[in-house]
Amino acid sequence: MLMDEVGLRDTVDPLAGSYFIETLTLEMEEKILEEMKKVQELGGMVQCISSGLIQRKVSSQAYEYEKGLQSGEYKKVGLTPGKTDNEAEQTDAGAVELHEYNEEWAKKSKANLKELRKTRNNKEVTDSLKALEKAASGDENVMPCLVKCCHAYATVGEMAGVFRQTFGEWDEPEFY
Repeated sequence: MLMDEVGLRDTVDPLAGSYFIETLTLEMEEKILEEMKKVQELGGMVQCISSGLIQRKVSSQAYEYEKGLQSGEYKKVGLTPGKTDNEAEQTDAGAVELHEYNEEWAKKSKANLKELRKTRNNKEVTDSLKALEKAASGDENVMPCLVKCCHAYATVGEMAGVFRQTFGEWDEPEFY
């Protein structure tokens, strides 16, 4: 995996005195520190997220990486280089089984949820959600509260609702 993704084949003995690895590490560190400095100059991470800068960078890098994959400049482990999408789909590794939407399954899931809400201990659910809200409002670790919510059979929607109520919803800035 490392041979293809990091370019370990580009040198005869990549670990000889670990010079190659040390050089890669130093280059990576320099780039990271450079980016961190830019973020600080622009007002910090919160400001960069709010302005959409971080999302623009992530989108741009994802686009460039995908272009590199498509052109063959980058290799991705698990994909067979040199094969087209149609050829890859015909192999076991490239096969993806698609599942069509099934109205019956949706009805059954809704019925199961309705039954769960009737049969669970709703006082325990309410108490665990209140504890989650208290933890989220303060500086406590919310993970133990989430576990208690799950044990009480609180739904993901109910737990997410506590976070929405506590923190509000994020409106991503439009930047395109």
